[in-house]
Amino acid sequence: MKKHVSAIVYGGLDGIITTFAVVAGSVGGNVSNIVIIILGFSNLLADGFSMGAGAYLSATSDNNQSKSKALAAGIATFISFNVFGLIPLGAYLITNALIHDKAIAFPIAFVIVGVSLALLGWVKANLSEQKVRTEILRTLSVGYVAAIVAYGVGSLLNYYL
Repeated sequence: MKKHVSAIVYGGLDGIITTFAVVAGSVGGNVSNIVIIILGFSNLLADGFSMGAGAYLSATSDNNQSKSKALAAGIATFISFNVFGLIPLGAYLITNALIHDKAIAFPIAFVIVGVSLALLGWVKANLSEQKVRTEILRTLSVGYVAAIVAYGVGSLLNYYL
């Protein structure tokens, strides 16, 4: 497990950020909840597979890396991406199911994702011996900028199309 920490952190960060960006873009585009669910889960599994396969292929390009270690890195990335990627999708789905209003559910999911990003930033800082505050702010910034860009694109396309 310890030897795959970077794959787990990387997969987790990408899982949270890209999945929440898909949700944000969909909400910005004012699409139905069923479309958000379809896009969210499609992205979660396909992007998770792509990340895991990429980690495996990258590791196999290193001549010092065995195929079994490369496969383990790929699997760790895939699992991490999907576990952490479920956070934003689950947060949106649960809050929307309870509240039945995207205008309220999305900001709540935004906060839940922020807490998750901050925790991953904290883990990343401790594992890399970096400043905790810097890593948390960096992680939050990347995640929220991606979500804001996706929301903006969804809103613009919804308006102009």
